[in-house]
Amino acid sequence: LYTIKFEGMSGEAVQSVLYYNEAESYVEMLRKFQIKDIGTEKWEAQRERVERLNIQAVVDATNLVEESIKELLLTHDKIPILIHELIALDLWKRNVLPAIFEMKFNAETSFPAYVIMFYEAILVGLLEVLLYHSECCEAAGDALHDLLQYCQGKLVWLLAGEEDWHAISTETTDISDAKEELVKRHKKITYDVALKCVAIVRYVGEHSKDVSLGITTRVLNTYDFPAIFAGLIDNPPWVLRQDDGQWLKYDNNKWNKVSHDDVKSVSKLEGQLWIGMLMFLMSEHCQSNYQLNSSNQAAILKIRSHFHPRVLDALPALLDLQRYLEELSLLSTPTSRPPLILEQVPQFYSELEGKCKGKWGDIANKHYSEIFCMSKERLKKQADAFAATYDMDVMSDLLSDPPKCESCGELAAKRCSGCQHSWYCGRECQVKHWGKHKDTCKVLAQSLKKDKEKGS
Repeated sequence: LYTIKFEGMSGEAVQSVLYYNEAESYVEMLRKFQIKDIGTEKWEAQRERVERLNIQAVVDATNLVEESIKELLLTHDKIPILIHELIALDLWKRNVLPAIFEMKFNAETSFPAYVIMFYEAILVGLLEVLLYHSECCEAAGDALHDLLQYCQGKLVWLLAGEEDWHAISTETTDISDAKEELVKRHKKITYDVALKCVAIVRYVGEHSKDVSLGITTRVLNTYDFPAIFAGLIDNPPWVLRQDDGQWLKYDNNKWNKVSHDDVKSVSKLEGQLWIGMLMFLMSEHCQSNYQLNSSNQAAILKIRSHFHPRVLDALPALLDLQRYLEELSLLSTPTSRPPLILEQVPQFYSELEGKCKGKWGDIANKHYSEIFCMSKERLKKQADAFAATYDMDVMSDLLSDPPKCESCGELAAKRCSGCQHSWYCGRECQVKHWGKHKDTCKVLAQSLKKDKEKGS
């Protein structure tokens, strides 16, 4: 991974990580993989390419320059493939990973499995950047049925509230068992991914009028995302009050201490929810297709108590939504029968599950031996690729926010001298985190040493 400087819209130098021809070749090589192929060397090669494409896409969007990755994915019709890979990974995590955890788990390091699980966050992040644009939603086509099913599952998981959100999304230093660490990381990634699904649903819902009536129906009625959004506003899983009365709010991938008044401030995530509700309930296209009933009407009306002054100051357009909900509370629930609509079955879920029916156990055994018990040679090769993709000298030029301490989450000024990847605020936190970091540090440090020897 390297940077190329070019001039952005403001005239300032903008960092890039891929040449255009290189990015185009990466996009052209994108193809569908089956669940049994996850973790293979060819699958790993594609994962590395997608991660680099994602970094470039984020850099383009952040700097408001021509989004070359988006255009390439549109030109070569590869957005459905990204969704296919996400669905395959979701099914792997739901059916294969639990079976592996039930085995006699004695993996020495969790690094290879973590890289696979982290890929889910990469795919979701890239799709979030792409689906902001209506032309990307159109290009996704029928694959949006699968993506919406994926998002519905993640958001319902959040609504269920069966997890200790603070515990699963906070770094701990007392985990020495590889299996326990993987379970924790799996839940943390799922939590972060679920929060990103809010933006994806909002974008797909906003552009559904440009796609098909079937997508509109799935957003509004099949999965009833207006009611789900209302539930998240009413009971946000990113806000927590501790036993001592201290309020915490999850933002920018960490829990922050806030005052009771600041809890009511609108974060980016909450802004997505409110804008989504405004679009679902006030846009002509959605109003004409949304089927209200006693259940979803009651859920939606609960958000009336959340129109705080800070919310209305941040999003003045919500005044119209507030008036609409007051009027809705005075109306009786419609009793008309919904129209008969034939819905398309999510294709990727159906195909992938069909090919693995009755084979999940065999796939789990295969992946345990190939991924969790990876040879040292292949582990080193994987670490070399990971280190090249996330070269911190390059990434520090691209990141707008300063690095955070791996242990406490505060601003960090010191980087691990071994791997050059992890950051700490001081020696104390580095020592506390060492038990968790040492295996990864050793692998990445060896890779770094090899690169330096090649360079000399």
